Amino acid sequence: MRSLLLSLTVLLSPLASADELRDPTRPPVMAHHESGPTEPAPVLSAIMGSGADRLAIFNGHVVRSGGTVGTYVIQTVFEDGVRYRHAGVTHDLYLTRPATFKKPSTAAARLPAGDQ
Repeated sequence: MRSLLLSLTVLLSPLASADELRDPTRPPVMAHHESGPTEPAPVLSAIMGSGADRLAIFNGHVVRSGGTVGTYVIQTVFEDGVRYRHAGVTHDLYLTRPATFKKPSTAAARLPAGDQ
């Protein structure tokens, strides 16, 4: 009987190994897969001009419709953004806060009454 108990213990001991026990309170381990280096998101800094002469500052480079910046192809420059193609996918990117420029006044500055 003792030899039967000893042989069962030897046979079942690998199943109860502490290395294989998992703590049920720990969060699951997510599989991490290696992907290629990630490219930073493109940056649109400004739009200049109007109509067909519109230019954009895209990733620090001045481009117009049809131009390229690295692997980005600028398809269209809008009044407030651009449409570009990257890695076979078309995206629209807009200015986060439109820049407005006021033309300086050509009229002479007037001082309020009493300040003269």
